[in-house]
Amino acid sequence: MAVAALPAAALDKQGGPRSDSEGPQYQGFNFSGAVMLGASLYNPTYGARPDNTGLALFRYAAHFDVDLLGPLLSIPIDLNMFTDRTRSGAELFAPTEFDVIAGVTSTQDLGPISMEEGVRVEHDRPVDQGTFTQTYVDARVRGIFAAGEHVSGWATLGCFLFNPTYAARPDNTGLAFLRYGLHAELSLFHDLFSIGLDAVMFTDRQVSFMMPSELDLTPELIFHWAPFEVHLAYERDMPLDRGGLTQQFVYVLAAWSFDVDTPAERAFTDRNSVHSP
Repeated sequence: MAVAALPAAALDKQGGPRSDSEGPQYQGFNFSGAVMLGASLYNPTYGARPDNTGLALFRYAAHFDVDLLGPLLSIPIDLNMFTDRTRSGAELFAPTEFDVIAGVTSTQDLGPISMEEGVRVEHDRPVDQGTFTQTYVDARVRGIFAAGEHVSGWATLGCFLFNPTYAARPDNTGLAFLRYGLHAELSLFHDLFSIGLDAVMFTDRQVSFMMPSELDLTPELIFHWAPFEVHLAYERDMPLDRGGLTQQFVYVLAAWSFDVDTPAERAFTDRNSVHSP
């Protein structure tokens, strides 16, 4: 991220796949999701608004999946709010940014993997001050995999179809064109405890369509007791094709998941859960 006056890179804040290892299990209507509360434990640079003024302290978030034909046709919705730790008193808890992400996805079971295709739109805006907003429309494909009972993850390839403002580097230079993502997770003690690693890269359509311009790397520890999860993570966002701003912070995130159709066995949280405002 950036300190005070520097603009923030625009990264995704979506919930993760519905299942870590399995494809569609039903074909009817369902409503599921999670509510989340996060806090930064160490944050020298992570912004609290789209223009990256302030320093993010709390994150209030929710993820919903509205399944119309099961995972074969689903509407994911994500809501995120951030607060600014540089404010004083009760203002520490008041939102400074509001982000909304919505789209349409379809997931098919292909045996050892499940494939999710989708289109999403995101809009980020300040709440208390400033006028800078971020908006994009993207399409992406995500392969969800599992190797035995202990290793799972997903790989993502996305393309920004409409992007007037979404940055390609942490200092907000360039415009993102492609998104490469990879997540791996090792589950231990019957999924009570997990070790995760998440990597996301962007390319800059103004420089090179294919070569990455930014890498965001997040190792984390996850405690899971359904329907609850607690994440302790360190995120580091860095430019790859030139020098410049590197962003980092440590955060904790708690999530409670729900599923109208079946009891939740896994919280519906993205394993890279707290992202740049």
